[in-house]
Amino acid sequence: MTSFPHSAGTARPYVWAPDQSPAYWNVGTYWRVLADGSQTDGRSCTFEELCPQGLVAPLHVHDKEEEAFFILEGDFVFTVGDEEIPAGPGSYIYLPPKVRHGFRVESEVGRVYNMLTPAGFEQNIITNGQPAPQARCPHRERVPCRYGGNCASRSPAPWDDPAWAPDSSF
Repeated sequence: MTSFPHSAGTARPYVWAPDQSPAYWNVGTYWRVLADGSQTDGRSCTFEELCPQGLVAPLHVHDKEEEAFFILEGDFVFTVGDEEIPAGPGSYIYLPPKVRHGFRVESEVGRVYNMLTPAGFEQNIITNGQPAPQARCPHRERVPCRYGGNCASRSPAPWDDPAWAPDSSF
């Protein structure tokens, strides 16, 4: 990490190379932490997320955080309130506090920048996630479903699964 002179408050400008920022696997998603509350004086946290096809962020509400997504790659469907909104590369989604929302990934892979303000949400990822040494999506194999057809199933240790690995631009 490259640091610069102090700014107002205790936060300092910094630059992280892609291999310097910590990353975690949590809820089937690769989370690269670009900024946490300790670096921003609690103002915000920012992630780059890599999500496999079929991943669903269930409907939820943030009581105090604003949340924003910028779609880098893939096709998502966001649910905002009762409305479903398709969102592809270049789409920006802003969600004020207390708005029910969620999303699902329609394409083979989805990649987003995700920012919440104020910070704090990142502690869930850091505390509950598994450290991720490489950017890899969980492999999803098809298994017979109880009611016919096929269902997607996550491998038990996706960060060790060589069956799916994106390019090294992460």
